[in-house]
Formats: sequence, structure tokens, C-alpha cells
Amino acid sequence: MKHNLYEQVGVDEFQHYLEINGKSKNTISVYLLAIKKYMDWFFERYNKLPQQLFTENIADYKDYMNQQKMSASTFNARMAGLRSWNEFLITKGIQKEIVIHKSDKKKVQKAYASPAVHTEQEIQQFIQVVLEGGSKRDYALVNLLAYTGLRVSEALNLTMDDMHLDARELIVKEGKGNKSRTVFLSDRVVRVIREYLKQERHQYRLSEVSPFLFLSNRNRRLSRITVFKSFANYSKEAEIHHAITPHDLRHFFCSNALEKGLNVHEVAAIAGHSNIHTTLLYTNPSRKTILEKLNQL
Repeated sequence: MKHNLYEQVGVDEFQHYLEINGKSKNTISVYLLAIKKYMDWFFERYNKLPQQLFTENIADYKDYMNQQKMSASTFNARMAGLRSWNEFLITKGIQKEIVIHKSDKKKVQKAYASPAVHTEQEIQQFIQVVLEGGSKRDYALVNLLAYTGLRVSEALNLTMDDMHLDARELIVKEGKGNKSRTVFLSDRVVRVIREYLKQERHQYRLSEVSPFLFLSNRNRRLSRITVFKSFANYSKEAEIHHAITPHDLRHFFCSNALEKGLNVHEVAAIAGHSNIHTTLLYTNPSRKTILEKLNQL
């Protein structure tokens, strides 16, 4: 007498298989849910649990999910879980062949709108609140991010030796992929950084021994956690519904620079994009522009 898959191998063993293959807790949770959903569907349809995975059953299950008008991302998550289950059953000698393929996934349409979700007015409103807060350090940091497109990790890793304000440039020594690049600075950025260096940096406890540009009173270098907390507080004070993050300022720089006349290759070089297609995303219209056009239909 044949046994069903649950009787032949438990879910706990499948979970262990996923763990030793380096899957994250979130992925494991999604995959286990995918198996449960398939089992529930199979039992409701056939009044028993499956003895093995068949291509025909998977095709019927895909039709069922399509009838449920399931999102492409959820559909793909269910299929990914079943495919991993399929591979696991083969390693256990229960299943002989792969019946779920990568081609079973649905194509997810990429967002048409620019990655920049905040308007220029919101960014300026945010920067003004930072200015009024009185921290020269924070004001220098947000201007640097908004008008150079640096990643927050790149900005926090800047040392005094990396700054060449007279030449209006800085050097990112350890960008993404450990690539170095020269970033040019506008008069505005140079001015606010000079103000921070002149009026405030020396007030931090470790300023004389720390090589880093941005300091705190606790550490030789300002931490990401502190930055994200301060951004959340400034966003709340600015009454911006979706809190602005350091990466939002990077998005703002790329879209704003293209709108103000820099070409795609110039923006890619400044932002440190390894693939020009990443920069091209910012040539898409903003969400606000799309909605304005739709309202005119």
C-alpha cells in the first residue's frame, strides 16, 4: 500500500533541508506555507493526500491559482516552494523527476514609475526641517546624500582625507563592489560641509582622534542606526506620511539630476551604478506625473 507524502517524509525534515541549504527564515516560512496550501487543495479536490508530484496535478493547481486571481509574486512563491519540495523528495528517493520548472513562474511586471517616490517639494521640506533642527552634522549629511547620490554607507565611511573641498570633489574608496570613484560637489554641498567642519565637528568628543567626516559623541563614526532614527524623526516633524530614508535621497538625486540636464552616463558615474539600466529607471515618469496624466483622460 502506498503512503502519502506526509507519511513518507515529515515537514520538519523538509525544513531542516532548507536550513542546511542556507534558506532564510522568511523563505522557509513561505515555502512551508506553499506546501500546506498545495496539500489543502489536493485533499479538497481528491479526498486524499498526494503520493507523489505529477505534472498534471501541478498544471491543475496552477489553473486553480489563476482562477483565484492570485498576484504574480504570490503565485511564484508557491511554485518556488513546490519546486524546492520536488527537489527535496528526489534527494529522499521518493520522487524520480522534476515536474516543476522555473518556466512555470509568471513574469512580474517591473514598476513603470521612477524609483523616486518623494517629490522635490517633500525633499526640500525635509531638508528645511533638518536645518531648523540645528544640527550642522545632520544638515551636511542630508545635503550630501541629496546632491551627490551617495549610499549612506559610503557617506558614513568618508574620512577627512577623502574630502577635497577646494577641488570640489570627494573620493569614495569603498563603494559597492569595492570600486572607488570620484564624486564632484556642488557649491551648496561644499558650503554646508565647510560650515559643519568649522562650527560643529570639533565639538564631538572623538573629533581629534577619529578620521571620519561624520562623528557622534559615542563613536568614532556616526552609525547607520542613528541616521535612520533621525531621518524618521525629521520626517515626522516635516509631516511627511512616508518617512524619507537615506536611500530615498539617493533616488531623489538620480531623478533630479536627470531632470536638471545631466545625462544618463554622467549620473551613472556619480551614483556608482555598475549597470546603466539602473540609471535608466530614473528616466521613467514619476508616480505623480502618471496620475496627473490619468486624471486628464
